[in-house]
Amino acid sequence: MNLLSLVLAKHVGEQLTVELATAIAREASPASPLSPLLWARGEFGDYTFQCERLNSAREELEGQRARYLAETRPGQRNDLTDWDRLTELQRLGLHVIYTARYRQTGAIVGSLWLFVGRDLDSGVYSVTDDLLYVDPNHRSGLLGLRLVQYGERCIFALGVRSATFHFRLENGADRMARYLGYVPVSTRVTKTHAGDSFADVPTRHKGSTHDSLV
Repeated sequence: MNLLSLVLAKHVGEQLTVELATAIAREASPASPLSPLLWARGEFGDYTFQCERLNSAREELEGQRARYLAETRPGQRNDLTDWDRLTELQRLGLHVIYTARYRQTGAIVGSLWLFVGRDLDSGVYSVTDDLLYVDPNHRSGLLGLRLVQYGERCIFALGVRSATFHFRLENGADRMARYLGYVPVSTRVTKTHAGDSFADVPTRHKGSTHDSLV
């Protein structure tokens, strides 16, 4: 009998509600959160690096993400983040956040958010980035680069063997990627569609400059 069967057996006869279904799912999915205690803190100049959970610094981390979204998605809403989902991913050990705190104030001024998992094809333990953000007042030095290096040391010590990051071109982060030894392996493209029919999406034949398929 597997774990799910055992958990379901405990609740035979109970009315199934959303709350009970959530509780069953959590109990049947062994949680292995990545504890901040797994890694020692790091230091760089006036900053301290550490791993932090959402439930320990929620307000500050929400601010970091909101400012990141406002900067990278101007004109779009930045209040739609599914925080319950992020919290659940952290509980399952599938998401981790490394922060940089300014020692003079204790405030979080930078953060690196990562998704953790195994590659479906190779089984390699790997990470992909969720976001990297450094407050504008703290970008004159190498804080972003040192934060990424700290995160790399932590995840590789955990057993991760592959890291994939999406560095944004408009802020020069691609130069940092090359310095850190990352190799371009693909071109990431984005297409948005606000209409109710695919025919509404601009094409080369509707006055756009999209390349032809032939």
